[in-house]
Amino acid sequence: MKVNKPLFSIKSMKDAGYQSATAGERLSAVAQYVLSECPTFLDSCPDEVKAELTDGWAVRWQELNPAVSYNAEWVPVEKGGEVSVTLAYAMSFSQQAYGQLRNSDPQRHKVIGDVRTRFSKYCSNNMKALRTSARALLNPERQRGTTDDYAVWVEKALDNIITRCRNASARGDATADEVKTRMAVDAFRKVLAK
Repeated sequence: MKVNKPLFSIKSMKDAGYQSATAGERLSAVAQYVLSECPTFLDSCPDEVKAELTDGWAVRWQELNPAVSYNAEWVPVEKGGEVSVTLAYAMSFSQQAYGQLRNSDPQRHKVIGDVRTRFSKYCSNNMKALRTSARALLNPERQRGTTDDYAVWVEKALDNIITRCRNASARGDATADEVKTRMAVDAFRKVLAK
């Protein structure tokens, strides 16, 4: 498994524990702020809020992913390239203009697509983490339901088998034989009851 170099130094496992705790606390504070500014964040995140969050993630993403220079053939070069591909450059293309590059300039399309895809995943991961933290704030004492005993679980499972068979049969699934399924479930119940 590839692990990127840490963004800051970690001196020991104890320090790693401390750093992970403070990271969680910071994310919780951010989630609390977002919820105070946008109470509907978890149900429906308005476009303006998502855009502002994305702008913030863009700043950090660009810090972590410095611009790469390319020559006229769209090969990366150390210095003096014709184009410096930043996140802003990659996102400056409308979806239509970006799509047209697939045929007119496939190499540039590939380079820009890589940046757009990585940034999209970065935003998605950050949004997921923020939503998870916000949910934890709103429901801090999430209680686990009690575990059914085996007999109750079996009954629920068998009822589910019958229901699924009925639904599959209604959709036209030829493998869903309701009569045979009911007979098999009844036989299972008889054996279990002995």
